[in-house]
Amino acid sequence: LADPVQIAMPISDQNILDWKADAESGGVYNGNYTVNSTSASLGPKKIVGNLTVTNNAQLTITGTLWVTGTVSVSNNAVVRLSPSYGSSEGLIIAEGTITIGNNSTFSGSGSSGSYLMVLSTSTSTSAITLDNNGGAVVLYAANGTVNLSNNAGAKALNGKNIYLNNNAVVTYDSGLANANFVNGPSGGWSVSSWKEVE
Repeated sequence: LADPVQIAMPISDQNILDWKADAESGGVYNGNYTVNSTSASLGPKKIVGNLTVTNNAQLTITGTLWVTGTVSVSNNAVVRLSPSYGSSEGLIIAEGTITIGNNSTFSGSGSSGSYLMVLSTSTSTSAITLDNNGGAVVLYAANGTVNLSNNAGAKALNGKNIYLNNNAVVTYDSGLANANFVNGPSGGWSVSSWKEVE
């Protein structure tokens, strides 16, 4: 069989600029924002620094987040959308890398069809790393590499490069390719190369 025809990435630079403006409309937080062993609600917000959610913390997303640094979600942390999202999707944008690990999970609003997208604009080979669990999350790194390993699971992936290792699972939900992110496009994918490894 012939390789699929390569298509353009489904999210434009203008989409990202619009989402950043939406986040900034909720104000700017200067410094690193950490949720550690507690619960918090956040958004829309621009964070000039890093976002860390760790140690059984629970972060409820109430609007688009734009993080100028890195995002780290670890140690049984939970990031979820506010019920006010209904069946819509929410968004976290990071200019740096995004690391999700150690049994951390993402969930939608509780309504069918609700997902959280984490998007990195980094060109790094570790733009997004998901290691151990995941959940109702869409991973997007048009300029970098998405890495999944150790029983990690996601609803959809899009990246310049994607590496799946050690029981990683992508469960494509029916209709997700046409998910309507606010001011956003439909999803898509292409395969540039693949190989079998031991």
